[in-house]
Amino acid sequence: MNSKTSTLACLFFISTTLSAQTGLYPLGAAAVGMGNIATLQTDVWSALTNPAGLGIAPSFAVGIQHEQRYSIPELGVEALAAVFPVLGGGIGLTLANIGFSEQGENRFGIQIGRKLGRNIAAGVGFHAHLLRFPAGYHNVFALSAGAGIYATPLPHLSMGVYVSNLSFSHFNNEARDRLPVIFHWGLGYDIAPTITLYAEVEKDVYAPLRAKAGTACLLFNILYVRLGVLSQPFEVHYGLGYKYHIFQIDFALYRHPVLDFSPQLSLSMTLR
Repeated sequence: MNSKTSTLACLFFISTTLSAQTGLYPLGAAAVGMGNIATLQTDVWSALTNPAGLGIAPSFAVGIQHEQRYSIPELGVEALAAVFPVLGGGIGLTLANIGFSEQGENRFGIQIGRKLGRNIAAGVGFHAHLLRFPAGYHNVFALSAGAGIYATPLPHLSMGVYVSNLSFSHFNNEARDRLPVIFHWGLGYDIAPTITLYAEVEKDVYAPLRAKAGTACLLFNILYVRLGVLSQPFEVHYGLGYKYHIFQIDFALYRHPVLDFSPQLSLSMTLR
């Protein structure tokens, strides 16, 4: 392993460790701009965050995103998501890549969401994880499953619950390294037709609870302004979004207190 690869491998390890609670998985720039609040998404990005959202208003949609983690080109996070309406529900397909060519993780997923009643939907997701290592080291593999619920129990109030790695899966290496098991519970409340307040708690079974709060404001029916904060560690997130007919582009930015800024861009298309 040359010196550059060694340095990048160390950075990847640090990034993995510091991001252990949320995982290294992409969320979409709209969620990141509100402080990583993701359980309440009902668009194409719910295929990455809470498959129950796929059952709310299923329609054909595709999205791509890129995050430049800590402004280091080799620590990019890319994702592709597609959603298809099938039999009254939605099916999502996702592909994500985290890291650089010689070390990182690939994640493949299929998600299914469906309404259970007028105000509630549920979903499940199945994922294959491949950890890549430099030449001379064995790649490792894991399969995991997660499940979620999305509900609107009261007018203007929404609730989302998602558990990632509900299967408590491990990688197939000798150490049997575990995948994170994380519980997410989020609430959203429309204080005005164009302003929504969000809150979410996130608990890795092996890490402290993480609290999040955020807001999104829609201006002129086309421009989204987002702001979010979260703890463990404390971060402030900013976001902008622009909607034009069937297209939406979102941008988010945050700074880790130890590392550098992480900009993120998402582009999606929805056919209703």
